[in-house]
Amino acid sequence: MPDGEWVKVDSSDVHSYYSHGSTIISGKLIRFRIGSSLKTIRH
Repeated sequence: MPDGEWVKVDSSDVHSYYSHGSTIISGKLIRFRIGSSLKTIRH
């Protein structure tokens, strides 16, 4: 397999890894905001 093909696979893997991680981080931030807003409403 030529080096060019490996580079394509690596770049796509890195892109999917970063997009997956960003969605997890944004999901945690949304949950944290919802939880904090619920706490303030309860008080």
